Amino acid sequence: MFLKKLRNIFLTGILILLPLVASIYILWYLFIFMDNLSRPVVILLFNRDLPGVGIVLTILVIVVTGVFATNVIGKKIIKITENLLLKIPLYRNIYISFKRFLEGLFHQNKDSFKKAVLFEYPRERLYQIGFITREATTYFNSLTGEELYNIFLPTTPNPTSGMFIMVPKKDTIILSITVEEALKLIISAGILTPECSNQPQEKEND
Repeated sequence: MFLKKLRNIFLTGILILLPLVASIYILWYLFIFMDNLSRPVVILLFNRDLPGVGIVLTILVIVVTGVFATNVIGKKIIKITENLLLKIPLYRNIYISFKRFLEGLFHQNKDSFKKAVLFEYPRERLYQIGFITREATTYFNSLTGEELYNIFLPTTPNPTSGMFIMVPKKDTIILSITVEEALKLIISAGILTPECSNQPQEKEND
């Protein structure tokens, strides 16, 4: 029991630290790059090396990129650049899956990627956990004669890849656990199970 609890604590620590360490790692190398790039110019202008210039430039680059990405012209340029890069097969697969995953996770729409659901797939009595991205449009509802959910079905241990499926609302069970808890369960291949104090909700009705 103690070893199992220790293992869960250890894996939880890894899941929390990995994104943090990865972010710091990327920002650190961006800082080193900007520092090395600006050092000759700084020395030429001020006749001395000024520590901290790389950090300031890194922050400026991030802010300018954010401003540029929210500008109409910037959006068009980014779109054109993305279309060119997406012609690279391997890059296309990695970029699209990762981008869509992050967009779903951090989308401002409260109904987007905010609920974890349980449903039978790929056959009866085999259950999967997926995430509702939105309710299906009336077009697909009318084709099937049922109200559907658009669901992203992630894979283990890399939840940025997966598949999109439509599931009838009546065949889904909305889980009482959070998206973060569901992601931990998926990434850890079921090792980190959430401790649910509440019972799962009933199946969706027609």
